[in-house]
Amino acid sequence: MQSYDEIQGFEYWNIEAWKDFIKNYIMPLHNLTSKLLKLRDFILTIVGTNGKITLSEVERKRRDILPFLLGGIKEDGEYKDNSLAKLVRFAFGIFINPKEWTTLEKEEGLIAFDYVIIKSETTPFIEFLKKLNEITFHIIKMVNIESKEVLESEIEEIIQKPEKILEIIKMLYVKCLEISANHNYYTFFALSIKNLPFKYIIIAYPKLQANFNLLKDFLGLEKIFEPKIIEAKVKEDYTIWGHSKNGLCDFLYNLNNIIWENFLNETVKNVLNYVTTSIKNLKQEYVQKVQQKLEEIKWKFPEYIKTSSRSYYQGVYSGVYRYQYIISGPILMEEIYDEYSWRGEHSFGKRECNVSLLNLLDDLSPALFLYPGFFELKFSNNMLEIVR
Repeated sequence: MQSYDEIQGFEYWNIEAWKDFIKNYIMPLHNLTSKLLKLRDFILTIVGTNGKITLSEVERKRRDILPFLLGGIKEDGEYKDNSLAKLVRFAFGIFINPKEWTTLEKEEGLIAFDYVIIKSETTPFIEFLKKLNEITFHIIKMVNIESKEVLESEIEEIIQKPEKILEIIKMLYVKCLEISANHNYYTFFALSIKNLPFKYIIIAYPKLQANFNLLKDFLGLEKIFEPKIIEAKVKEDYTIWGHSKNGLCDFLYNLNNIIWENFLNETVKNVLNYVTTSIKNLKQEYVQKVQQKLEEIKWKFPEYIKTSSRSYYQGVYSGVYRYQYIISGPILMEEIYDEYSWRGEHSFGKRECNVSLLNLLDDLSPALFLYPGFFELKFSNNMLEIVR
């Protein structure tokens, strides 16, 4: 493992630098999501949420809303490429039935506007925005920065110039890229200390040690496991630290995961496709780089320890294994196994193992540092379980 002290612009030991990161990256993302959510809320005040408001009623209330519902619908009831109505449907879940609209328009003696109703529903993109908005709000609040209120004049400007929606979504996409652990060392920092021995935290981030008590509170770090070892230095080195719930690092870690997962969602991608030709699979990109790095240092998961299946915690037991280890000081004394074969056979019991806990943590730490998603350390009542 290497030290990250020499990376320009990455002052992980400086609380003011963290505040600048929040101001320059988290705050803009919060403002962008707030603006899009308020725009949707404004449109809903006009079109309603009960599925009973017609185009005629919308025309009487706010004629300038109609392009958001009809823009880019072809005569056959299909959407044109880059249709505004299609974007509003995918992004905000506000839409009409385009085929109904075009069919009624062709009927002589009928006013189609009187019959076509506006529908609304939630969308994956809206859920994405809400999650981003909520988590960025909490981060901003932690450093006492006032969030910027979206003005009515800003919403009116978008109504009059609908192309501005694309500008906002483009900025949202770029800001998500910039914040992700793929591109931002502050977010990477949060990911890298999700579950790591103190020894390796200090190897990677040496300047934490001088003011660790102050920084751990600001960053939201807590002890996950402290070995019962007499030697104070060894005990300190192999104490596992992680994120305290709703602390800064916890929020950043979750924010990164929200971005990663939603960049894989097809409906979210349909929206982002309006502003970019290729949407990166950030999670896959990151994992591939980590795997490449681990291959370079010839790291392999230690064969002398057994791991539990993730599916065990999902209620799947066929062909699933669970292993827990009883910790005694610096040693894993016993292995408790719970095994389910593919044929439905079940075995449960204990066996002696005598594995060095310290050596195991040394062997696991390079991968834990680069990507804690490969496997998870679970500590409970002097027992260790590794889930992967």
